[in-house]
Amino acid sequence: MMRLMLVILFFSFSVSVSAQSANYDYIQGSYGRMDFNSNGLDIDGDGFGLSASFGVAENFHLFGEYQTADLGSGVDLNLLELGGGYHTTISPNLDVYANLGYVNFEVEAGGFGSVDEGGFSVGLGLRGMVSDAVELYGGLDYVDFDDGDGEVRSTAGFMLALTESVGVGGKAALWDDFNIYQLNVRLYFQ
Repeated sequence: MMRLMLVILFFSFSVSVSAQSANYDYIQGSYGRMDFNSNGLDIDGDGFGLSASFGVAENFHLFGEYQTADLGSGVDLNLLELGGGYHTTISPNLDVYANLGYVNFEVEAGGFGSVDEGGFSVGLGLRGMVSDAVELYGGLDYVDFDDGDGEVRSTAGFMLALTESVGVGGKAALWDDFNIYQLNVRLYFQ
């Protein structure tokens, strides 16, 4: 299904008349819902996040994201992701990007200890403007954790520009046993 969505995104960008490209310089605040379902444990909760992306050269960017959620019953979940990427324009309003990063999950259960797992990610995706005010994006990442387990994460989202420097949007990140759904406020800087 994610492949079909990426193909639809690609064709919608290809026929759009907008000549604007995606902006890789921003800071973003998020409110999100995290659902965790693994080994018979099915819990969810709300939390907040902060992310940023900075262009460091014409086609390169650095990114970081931190999210935390209270899953109830004294269980907290923290997610940290840091990395960099390469992006290039493949049509006047569509970019393809490749990212490489480090991902760390930490689950803390009050009185029972914590589980901390990290690994490296590699990803590929599309970002583009379907109009002067609407950006769509989506991608797939492979994350290889310390214990040798690998997971595929699919992401999709949108951003609606309210002004030149402020946007609002939504994002879904779907893992094998963990999902994040976010509402975002983004501040762009040039």
